[in-house]
Amino acid sequence: MNYIIIDDEPDAIDVLKFHLSNIPFMELKATFRDPMDALEYLQKYTVDLLFLDINMPKLSGISFPKFLQKQPLIIFTTAYSEYALESYELKAVDYLLKPIEFDRLLQAVMKAKLALNQNKVTVETSPETSHSVSEQTVFIKSGSEFHQLPIQNIKYIESEGNYVTFHTAKRSILARYKISEVKELLPQQFFVRIHRSYIIATKHIETVKKHCVIIDGNEIPISSNYRESFLAIIDSISKKRNN
Repeated sequence: MNYIIIDDEPDAIDVLKFHLSNIPFMELKATFRDPMDALEYLQKYTVDLLFLDINMPKLSGISFPKFLQKQPLIIFTTAYSEYALESYELKAVDYLLKPIEFDRLLQAVMKAKLALNQNKVTVETSPETSHSVSEQTVFIKSGSEFHQLPIQNIKYIESEGNYVTFHTAKRSILARYKISEVKELLPQQFFVRIHRSYIIATKHIETVKKHCVIIDGNEIPISSNYRESFLAIIDSISKKRNN
């Protein structure tokens, strides 16, 4: 995934370059301290992702995307939290507050990677077909380690407080995340939340009962708040497979 960095502070650029150099699939194309130079570059070249500062001379990061003919994915980087709402209205992938730590940056990059892969899946692709061709992965931080998990191997995620357990085909990994954060990391066409404490992969469902689903012989509860939307998804999948 190629990217450029736009920030008027050279130290901030250096921090991002250092962290991103440790992520193998990231390819730096250019860095810019002047947003006008970045606009000129993007008129000639296409990139997958922008790391975009907000407070810059001449042109703010919030205004910058309005001048792009083809908008890449954007991760905002700033020392100020008050622009978060505006960034989400611009459909930014993430919003990072300086000083930026590696694990938080990696989480944002993985969200961008998933979003880029999802954009490549055609609208006509059914959930069943999408599962079979998916080669997406996600990095999960557990303690001091990062585990790369193939999306198609994750069967369900179980939450308890500020921790979640990723149950996969081969192992279970405990990590410090909120379940709402996990939901943002995972592609929505593969996963669905059925309870305040559970997210499941539709591919791995064995049986759907009135109040639970069966995955790997485990009964996973369906709460009343999620039942209607979940059953609608199951009905949609069933109709597409029968057509």
